[in-house]
Amino acid sequence: MRLFSCFFVLCVLAACNPLAKAPEPPAPAGTEEFIEQQQSICEARGGSFGTGPGKSTKVCFITPSDANQPCASKSDCEGLCLARSRTCAPIVPMFGCNEVLLANGRRATVCLD
Repeated sequence: MRLFSCFFVLCVLAACNPLAKAPEPPAPAGTEEFIEQQQSICEARGGSFGTGPGKSTKVCFITPSDANQPCASKSDCEGLCLARSRTCAPIVPMFGCNEVLLANGRRATVCLD
């Protein structure tokens, strides 16, 4: 019990450390600082920050861990299950219109602009 009490006190003191860096507040949306923050967050997740459709937006593109693996329905993939190849999408998000397999295995066309 004494060990737990000491551990608890150390945790509380560490949390109250005035030298500990506070999380950076988000910058106002649309500013250059905001875009830089979003790019850092994206890259920290292993993504690639790029231009979306219309070239007016920035998007975080992620390669799912199951990219290009065989699938029979949406539930087999982190992203989309592509109907023609029956493989998990190589990137998320996938813009444009794509024929996909839904959770029940039925085909549908999904369009993302």
